[in-house]
Amino acid sequence: MNMAQHRYTLLTASLLCALPAVAQQSPYYLGASLGVTHVSNIYRNTPGQPTNDDNVTTATLLAGLDQRIGRQRLFGDASIRANHYENNRSLRNNGYALNAGVDWQTIERLSGQLSVNSNRSLAQFNPGNGAPNITKKNIEQTDQARASVRYGLVSLLSLEGSLTHRRRDYSASEYDRYDYSQNTVSLGLTWRPSSALSLGVAGRYSDGKYPRFRTVATGFEADEYTRKDIDLTGTWVASGASTLAGRLSFGKRDASQATSRDFSGGTGSISWKWQPSAKLLINSNLMRDSGDETSFLAIGSIGGISSDYSRITTSASVNASYELTGKIVLDAGLNFADRDLTDSFGTNTVKSGDKSTSLSFGGRWAVTRSATVGCQLNRDKRTGLSTLSTPYSANSYGCYAQMMVR
Repeated sequence: MNMAQHRYTLLTASLLCALPAVAQQSPYYLGASLGVTHVSNIYRNTPGQPTNDDNVTTATLLAGLDQRIGRQRLFGDASIRANHYENNRSLRNNGYALNAGVDWQTIERLSGQLSVNSNRSLAQFNPGNGAPNITKKNIEQTDQARASVRYGLVSLLSLEGSLTHRRRDYSASEYDRYDYSQNTVSLGLTWRPSSALSLGVAGRYSDGKYPRFRTVATGFEADEYTRKDIDLTGTWVASGASTLAGRLSFGKRDASQATSRDFSGGTGSISWKWQPSAKLLINSNLMRDSGDETSFLAIGSIGGISSDYSRITTSASVNASYELTGKIVLDAGLNFADRDLTDSFGTNTVKSGDKSTSLSFGGRWAVTRSATVGCQLNRDKRTGLSTLSTPYSANSYGCYAQMMVR
């Protein structure tokens, strides 16, 4: 998890872990959380430069549902946050996260999903890849809408298609060139020889645009790009305790302006969910893709997102939860990212890279069925010194309390 999202990092783990349990007990829930976090090096300054520490208080309201109506299923999670900085008052902000949709199916072979995801939060400081290292409040708004349809051709084979729209906007004018929108269409076949295995192949086409990529005499010049991929996918439920899911893609990206970010070759991801015992759960993931894609991995989640402007990012993560007792759970996480960065300055193209490592450790105690308290520690470090990225390190620690009504 990126430390730039320190405003509500300490709330995320407990809230996300609590939601599945909520859905099992009742189709609806309401909740509230209050957390206090001490954050070092808020602006992610390079070692040797002045650091700016602060105490951040985050108040969160939550609501959600997971309700079946006949063959259909309605689901949704929403949170509203107020982030109060004790010293850096200009950074005080309100944000929200939304993840909602409907799973639908007909009596025959047709089914699908409609979903919307949205996040509003304070943008991360010093994100790298030539982005301005500003210290003023910069609100990031990220949205996604997706529609997917599945048609069963025969008992084991189905035709699947999807349409996705994404967009990202910033309030600070210094980030105009990173405003972004993308439309994607995918169509393919999925074969399910058993309940434990599914294999798929699909063609994917994306059309994206950075509408204010470059300032010119008449206003702005856009950077438009297209991306074409062939996706090979698979999911294998090895046992009741182990599930593997992966994607291998072969594609090409072509841009009208930022041609240095073009690429041709393989991308993909593989994830493994392993629960060796009733007390221990481990989720691991390995991924290689462009920043356009990795930026939207966590959209709609309570913890917010971390935008990436890289040509290619290779990342690995391992997150574990251990039930120490019936009321106490320990959480730990390790995340690593290696970015291939490139940007253009006039007629010059600059290429470099950086590496980031994030560590987290926390614990939560279910005081009652409705009340939870917990604490968490985070350590974040980035290496790499160039025009496009500067190194930094930062820490945070704090505690929270949460109430849920089911």
